[in-house]
Amino acid sequence: MANNFKIKAAELVEVPVALGNTRNTIYFPDLPNIRVKQIEGIEVYTALELSTSLSGRTVQAAADIKDATITLYFTGGEYIVSPLEALHRVINKTNSTFYGDIPSLAGQVIDWTKCYVTLTSNVANFANKSFMFNVYYIL
Repeated sequence: MANNFKIKAAELVEVPVALGNTRNTIYFPDLPNIRVKQIEGIEVYTALELSTSLSGRTVQAAADIKDATITLYFTGGEYIVSPLEALHRVINKTNSTFYGDIPSLAGQVIDWTKCYVTLTSNVANFANKSFMFNVYYIL
């Protein structure tokens, strides 16, 4: 994973976990703005970077993303599974700047309606919060 691309466009994506959720699998919503875009990178934000999501929910804690994975399905049936922690760039609290690479992809078109986050520990810890992603794509 490397920072080998110039950011041309990005979409902030929210994956909410419902209050009272008891499922381990949380699907992405349909994302019409990036439905057919070639994806160059994706990163996850935690409550360290964003205090609230687009819908006003609390963003998942940095400690909790260690207990979740993401599964992305590309056009053609391929998929990748990654621990969410691998998609997180740490914020330097001293000067409020991010450091680390943005996890890169190779311009794949992702079928977002098949993609999901898997919760690997106490599901109740994630309830009524949201996962927040920044998806970088080619215009």
